[in-house]
Amino acid sequence: MLKRNFMLMMAGLALALSSGPVVSPAHATDAAWARVQRGGYTILIQGADASGTLSPSVDTSVDCSATQTLSDRGRQLAQKLGARFAARGVRIDRILTSSTCNARETARLSFGSVPTEIFKPLDPMPDDDAAKRLEIEKIRSAIGGFKSTGNLVMLTDRANIIALTGITPRPTEAIVVGPAEEGETIHVAGRIIFD
Repeated sequence: MLKRNFMLMMAGLALALSSGPVVSPAHATDAAWARVQRGGYTILIQGADASGTLSPSVDTSVDCSATQTLSDRGRQLAQKLGARFAARGVRIDRILTSSTCNARETARLSFGSVPTEIFKPLDPMPDDDAAKRLEIEKIRSAIGGFKSTGNLVMLTDRANIIALTGITPRPTEAIVVGPAEEGETIHVAGRIIFD
């Protein structure tokens, strides 16, 4: 009898724990859109598809304005990205990109008229662990220092987004972040999935 009661109690506990609130991707996307429409957030996006390369090496000898680094699919994704932000009335005040041509071309195709600058800490991560931590801290500092009624877009690579947030983004996903709240290194405010 005791064993049976114990088993029923454990089954009820398992059911109660498994039936907690589940946030669907659509709900997460809607909440994140609402936040960026209000402004004051940083939107982390990886550069669009660069012919199959997610994290190309930085080649400072390449003139990105004369080189098309994105595949046709990447160019389409970048243009759709900007159109979706515009359709939602999301104000973008500033864009920081890595030195990679794919991130810079994504910024140009997505947000053409918004001031863009290269921010070296967004480049592919160095091999040295101490240097990685320093670059991530510089990115966190830029996020924490951003104050505006619009939003900041950071175009970087997947490894930096993972190191900052612990989230592995899809190629067509943005991670919305803000300054760290108590006990956090960065505050993840939402995720926007574009398709």
